[in-house]
Amino acid sequence: MKKLILTVTILSLGIASFAQQEHSDTRPTNNIYLNLLGDASLISINYERLFLVSPKFTVSSKLGVGYNQEFQLCFGSCLASPKNYFTLPHHVTGNFGKGKHLFELGLGGTFISGDTPQPYSLYPIVGYRIQPLMPDRLTFRIFAQIPLLHPAAMEDILFSPIGLSVGVSFK
Repeated sequence: MKKLILTVTILSLGIASFAQQEHSDTRPTNNIYLNLLGDASLISINYERLFLVSPKFTVSSKLGVGYNQEFQLCFGSCLASPKNYFTLPHHVTGNFGKGKHLFELGLGGTFISGDTPQPYSLYPIVGYRIQPLMPDRLTFRIFAQIPLLHPAAMEDILFSPIGLSVGVSFK
């Protein structure tokens, strides 16, 4: 597991350093947004940096903090209150498209703190985003993801395969 985390981190840094060669574009390169579901979190707040590689290709890297709760299927009332989890979602994605409509494809992961048998979740990301061309505008993102681990390893975490992000972009 440590080798996998190290590989993802090195890959992320390599892509980000390659993408530092920004092209002249007025597109804002920072986002702050609220994420509902997805990323192994019920809710999270995230900072995202965009690296403009070409007019039709952008690399994004994200880091956030979030919250999740133990999944319990109870009929009537549950005997114990659900456990709460602190999450650290992150991703690196490539965004393809012209203008403000982009197709997103990449890899994400979430560190999960708390009493859980699986403290890290890795997942591919496919999504659609509206990324404004001017700063201080609304940004929107809808995405899908499936954890790469066996579903039984994530049985105590409420993991939604669909997520929604709404936020603001800035320079």
